[in-house]
This record gives sequence, C-alpha cells and structure tokens, in this order.
Amino acid sequence: MATGWYGAMKIGIDIVDDDHKQLFALVGEFNAAADAQGGAVSSAQMADILTRLQNYVGDHFQREEQLQLEAKYDGYEENKRQHDELTRTLSAFIAKHKNDSAVEAKTATREMRDFLSVWLSQHILKTDLKMRGRILPWAG
Repeated sequence: MATGWYGAMKIGIDIVDDDHKQLFALVGEFNAAADAQGGAVSSAQMADILTRLQNYVGDHFQREEQLQLEAKYDGYEENKRQHDELTRTLSAFIAKHKNDSAVEAKTATREMRDFLSVWLSQHILKTDLKMRGRILPWAG
C-alpha cells in the first residue's frame, strides 16, 4: 500500500496513528512478497506475515478499544464488532492455509491481498476516522 495517502487517514491520536502505520507496513510487506514472487506468496511466508499481523492487530485493538472506553466513545461497540470480525477472519484464513495445501498459492495470495487492502483502508476511513476530534489527541 502506498504511504502517500496515509496522512489523510490520520485520526490525530499518536498511539493509534503509529499502530495504523505499523499495520500498513505489515500489509506492505505481504504485498511486496507477493509482487516479488509473481503474485504467489509461499505458504510458510504467508503464515509468518499473517501471524505477525494477527498478533499486532490484537495488541492494536486492545490499545484502541481501551482509549475508546476511557473516553466513553459512543462508536465503541461498532469498532469492537469490526475488530472482532477481522480477528476471526484472519484466524480462519491462517488456519485454512496451514491445513489446506490444495489451495493454489496465487489464489490464496490474491484473496488475502484483497481482504487486507479493503478491510484496513475501509475500517480506518469509515470507522476509525470517526474518532477524530472525539477522543482527545493527548489521550494517545
């Protein structure tokens, strides 16, 4: 993912913005691996990157949700629902590709690239940006 448009996605809470930047870096690593390998990330490399992404989003979601709870943010429930959905989807995808060698690498890579690109950008644009100005920047 390009970093040039990232600035427009900042919500103004440093810890959340820093987390988002790291999330995009992990997605960028996945995309770079796919590009370098002709659109087919090996199952071992996919598992490694996606497991690191899964671990990081868990930490990020905890930090972001804690800030929302402390601020009594009224969008907390929707944000939490989306976080839980991503966590379940990543877990299912990782499990599927650890146990299903029949899935063609290019297909798995394309599906994951599409999902990550759409989900992360849409979640930040449609859900996290709503926090801008509603949770004090000094909170993070």
